[in-house]
Order: sequence, then structure tokens, then C-alpha cells
Amino acid sequence: MQSIARKAALSQATAYRHFPSVEALVVAYHEDVIASLVEHGERSRKTGKELFEHQAARWVKLQNMHGPVIVRFSSQRGILERMHNAEEVAALTCSAWDQALRGVLIDLALPDALLNVARFLHHALFDPREILDLTKTAGLPDEQVVRRLSDAFYGALKGWASH
Repeated sequence: MQSIARKAALSQATAYRHFPSVEALVVAYHEDVIASLVEHGERSRKTGKELFEHQAARWVKLQNMHGPVIVRFSSQRGILERMHNAEEVAALTCSAWDQALRGVLIDLALPDALLNVARFLHHALFDPREILDLTKTAGLPDEQVVRRLSDAFYGALKGWASH
């Protein structure tokens, strides 16, 4: 916290007044990133796959800016467990993605009962670590990352639904 306070030009006491721990600060940071994604989706008039890819493009851009912090402090538990435990970041993540995920299910003629599967597959494919790997290590442009991950997501959903 001392290093963070110094970089923010705050006293350590002021930093601790707002955030009792580094973990609390990182959670607030992550929540802010997800909240901006929620707002992005709410402003959109797109639906179905078009909305999903609109959100995915924004998510990739957000990871290029904020991904290293999110990755460094990511939960060790899976999205389904975090949703089951009603963790705030998981609930906010659902708020950011559920409309787009439901639209994809409709576009693919899949039942809404697959929403948790869609959440799981989306979370696995669009993990910040993997996005950073594709953009930074593999050097793929954001548009290709969105296209390839979206197509993989659609295929995974169809495959899961067929079993």
C-alpha cells in the first residue's frame, strides 16, 4: 500500500482510509473496469452476436489497458463458484455480459437454460491472461482477437449444446 500511495501522491494513511488493504483496492479497481463495460453495453442498441462482439471489442481494449493489474490479482476460483458465492465482481461481470450472452443463445437457437454454460465458456475464452497473450505475445490486432475468440465461443456453445 505504501508504494501505491506514493505513486498516487497520497499519504499511506489516506490510502488506508479509503481501502483497508491492497486486495480491497484491487477489487475496487476491477469493479470499476467491469462497471465501465456494463455502461458500454447499456449504451449500445445492438443485439445478439453483434452486441456480444461489441462488448468483446471493448473488453479486449480494456484488457490492453487494465489487464496486467487484473491478471496479477485474479481470483483463484472459477466463475461458477464465484457466482454461486455471490461475489460482487462475479455479479457485476454477469451484469456486463448476460444480455449479450442471451442474445448469442437466441441467435444460435440455443435454450436460455445454457446461460451458465455460456458464462463459463465466455469466461474461459475471454480470460484477461489469454487476451494479453494474443495481443502482446502473438501480436494479433484487437479485431482478430475478437473475431477468433468470438468464433471459438460460438463453436464451443454449439458443441456443448449438442451433447
